[in-house]
Amino acid sequence: LVRHIEDQGLFSDFQSAYRKYHSCETAVLKIQNDILLMLDGKEIVVLLLLDLSAAFDTINHRLLLKKLQLRYGVHGVALQWFKSYLSERKFKVTIKGSSSSEH
Repeated sequence: LVRHIEDQGLFSDFQSAYRKYHSCETAVLKIQNDILLMLDGKEIVVLLLLDLSAAFDTINHRLLLKKLQLRYGVHGVALQWFKSYLSERKFKVTIKGSSSSEH
C-alpha cells in the first residue's frame, strides 16, 4: 500500500509516517523550525497537540473503505483485508479498574 501511495504521489507534503527518510524526528524538527521562524518574525505562536491514537476507532469505516478504494486505488485482496480488519471491532475504556460497556 505504501509503495502504491508513493508511486501515485498521494502522500501529503507533510506526511512523516511510512515514508523513506521521514520520521517523528523530522516532523518535530519541521515544527520547531517553523516556530523559530515565526518567533524571529515577532509573530505570536500557539502550538496545539492532540492525541488522535483512538481516532481510528471513531471514524466511519464504510467511508474509509470507500476512500481507500476510490482515492487510493485499493482493490481486491488488499481492500478485503481492510474490510476484514475493520469489521466487528469493539472497544471499551478502562480507568482505575472501572470499564465502560463495549462499543
